[in-house]
Amino acid sequence: MELVTEAMRAALEELARRAPHELVGLVTEDWAKRYGRAARLGKNPSKPKTRIKETGEDVRLLLRYVHRYLPALRDGEQVQALRQIFVQNYVIDAKDRPNWREPEDAGLPPSAIAIVSPYDVSARYARRGETRWKGFLAHVTETCDQDTPSVITDVTTTKAPVHDTKALPGILAKLEDRNLLSKEHFVDGGYLSVALKQQVAREHGVGLVGPIRARSTRQSRKGTVFHREAFTIDWDAKQVTCPQDKASRRWSTPPSLAPYVTVEFSPDDCRQCPVKAACTRTDARKDTFLPRDLYDIQSESRTEQQTQEWLSRYSLRAAIESTISEFVNGHGMRQSRYRSEEKAHVQHVLTAIAVNLERIDAHLPPTPTRQPRNPTALQDFLDWQHIPRPRSWRVATHPAG
Repeated sequence: MELVTEAMRAALEELARRAPHELVGLVTEDWAKRYGRAARLGKNPSKPKTRIKETGEDVRLLLRYVHRYLPALRDGEQVQALRQIFVQNYVIDAKDRPNWREPEDAGLPPSAIAIVSPYDVSARYARRGETRWKGFLAHVTETCDQDTPSVITDVTTTKAPVHDTKALPGILAKLEDRNLLSKEHFVDGGYLSVALKQQVAREHGVGLVGPIRARSTRQSRKGTVFHREAFTIDWDAKQVTCPQDKASRRWSTPPSLAPYVTVEFSPDDCRQCPVKAACTRTDARKDTFLPRDLYDIQSESRTEQQTQEWLSRYSLRAAIESTISEFVNGHGMRQSRYRSEEKAHVQHVLTAIAVNLERIDAHLPPTPTRQPRNPTALQDFLDWQHIPRPRSWRVATHPAG
């Protein structure tokens, strides 16, 4: 509701700047009360149903008025934003009245396309864990060589809802164009998938180092022995054998965006199994796993990331967390000074340059102290005679008076 109210106010501000005389007779005292200042409704606004009804009718009246009588002002940035926000949050019912959209009725747009600000229609809402924000997302890459300053080599700005795995290929492509790719690229779990790890190794020759997501099945959460790795896979025969030596009856690769193999066991075998309660709650066990090449990468990665050597190497990535903290707390990166993704990216790049300059300066040798110039013969004479002389060529002069 606050978004719609502020969008209405922004559109009126734009019309008042471009053609104030056209608002005479349209803007009433009620409109002045509702839209005369920035909208700050809070989490629990008073009379919400009344506000929804009045604001919806006001917006529709203004948009119709502009469409019919002010065609030259239709293309205004704030007028267009108001139109999109109105359609996003209201639906016209059978009686030609604007009603508030509800998820279970008219539906709401997904966060990837939903407008969250009338002043920047490219900004989006996102949530990562407990962090929620509206705007964009910055991905930072830096070096992690020993005994040298960590230098930021790339900053990529994306829409807030864009998943990290979608951003990583573009980051690596830019690094390759600038000849800044390394043999290993350390990432957190959000950037990594088994398929992406294989793709990056094939296309760029770079090894992605990061934690492969742990198993999340009911069996793995309970700690029983009947997780996927407890089953023996015969890739050539396309058959899986369970710990009780029962073979699967079906092997299929259904069409899907993700390449998965599905296997099913016979209900007759599972019903009579003495350890069925520790294996499955359905009539028969059903498992999905990656194709052979990806499955091998997944298994090797999960085994490797349990070793102390891998944990020691991966600890290098922790430095990027302090870099993000430096960006946020030292340079205010989470508050963009500009609107639009392109201008926010400029701010991110300038911030990275500032951080690099600070780090390089901290590693430069200290500037040697400049030795004072030896006094001249005249200066030696003045000192010998205890006659005061200027110690610097910058001598203050006073006008005669």
